Amino acid sequence: MTSLVIIGCKKNNEIIEPEKELLNKRGTAYSYRAPKWSHKTSELASHWFYHWGNEPREEIPTGMEYVPMFWGSGNVTDENIARLIELKNEGKINYILAFNEPDHERASNVTVDEAITLWPKLEQIGLPLVSPSVGQPGFDNPWLIEFMERAEELNYRVDFVGFHYYPNPNSTKFMERLTLTYEAFNKPIWITEFAVADWTATTDEENRHSEEEVLSFMQEVLTALDTTDWVYRYCWFDDSDSSRPPLASSRLFDTDGNITALGQYYAQHNPNLEIGPGTDTDYIPVLDENELITNGHFEGGSYEHDTSWDIWKYFPNGWDGYKADAAWLDDTEPNTGYYSGKLRNNSSALIQIITVEPGMTYTLKLFSKWQDGAIQMKVAIKDNATDTRFFLSDPLPTTSVWEESIFEVTIPEGTTEIKLILWNDGPVIYFDDISLIKNM
Repeated sequence: MTSLVIIGCKKNNEIIEPEKELLNKRGTAYSYRAPKWSHKTSELASHWFYHWGNEPREEIPTGMEYVPMFWGSGNVTDENIARLIELKNEGKINYILAFNEPDHERASNVTVDEAITLWPKLEQIGLPLVSPSVGQPGFDNPWLIEFMERAEELNYRVDFVGFHYYPNPNSTKFMERLTLTYEAFNKPIWITEFAVADWTATTDEENRHSEEEVLSFMQEVLTALDTTDWVYRYCWFDDSDSSRPPLASSRLFDTDGNITALGQYYAQHNPNLEIGPGTDTDYIPVLDENELITNGHFEGGSYEHDTSWDIWKYFPNGWDGYKADAAWLDDTEPNTGYYSGKLRNNSSALIQIITVEPGMTYTLKLFSKWQDGAIQMKVAIKDNATDTRFFLSDPLPTTSVWEESIFEVTIPEGTTEIKLILWNDGPVIYFDDISLIKNM
């Protein structure tokens, strides 16, 4: 239920005043990839939690509601449906969120046809369904308008409208757009992501919205959301790894993991007094002091930055390239930890520049596996100054299980900086625990 109201009654001619309405609209969202996500979730004292996936973890603090999401079309499998039906029967879940920003190419990128085709599978779970959460309020969103019209024609169950909203700090306009969305579909609303954003900012310093402006916006908007009957749930989006300058003034925690003034207000606004403590979730790899590869374990996750290719902005921390990412264990089981590197199919690359000593010999180690199918792939190393290749490895294993490859690399005289290149022109391939150490 959105709220619980305890109604008063007369006893011995005494009027018992109703107790204060107990709201539970406020939520928290963190990917399991986010640093200290369990501790942050507990500190924010929200009433419900989601992570853009549909598998609960033991590290979710007790005393709060877990809400599963089918992030994209690939998550709608018979196995996942059966597992969620079991969770429903055990009384562990009450709602289902569907498809994260299907209208965006770099999000779930689900077509309306795909969503409509898959919707009956979600209905099988037997729980209230929240519409796909499009990337902006839905009253003028073509994707959501078409989806809702077709769902109504087919008499499909859509209990709530979900969407994201990253506006300027204008609470009046914010509520006006929400009202238009409610009036367009006449269904209660879940705001599954929202925060103030300056989409022109490329650095934190360039963000034109001050922290004071954002705090004032939050204070006004949370009160409005709590007192609007048709707003069912809402969730402020926290830039958990401080990698998005447009959201710099909207962060709930700073780069050191300390709660900000904004985070404190969010945590203290109708706090969940029953929430349990956080649990450590970080995996810290053991590193050799002589290791030259930065983030060869990929535990640094992914972040957004610009590269010379400018065609793929999300890279594993410490790496460059194109069409590459850090794969979370929901994607594939890493060799160690929670992450591995991922090269997508049909031309992709991971690249790292490394300082070395001319004439010395180094040992290069890495683990690799293919997702489905394989080609003959090799590791290349070039002199970074001249772009001359001086090393090409033997072919990597072609199996779908983790296998280690070990190579000896001798640096040419005059070379002080090398470019390590993992280039793929075949199916998806994963890497983990990449190491380059000088032989003693």
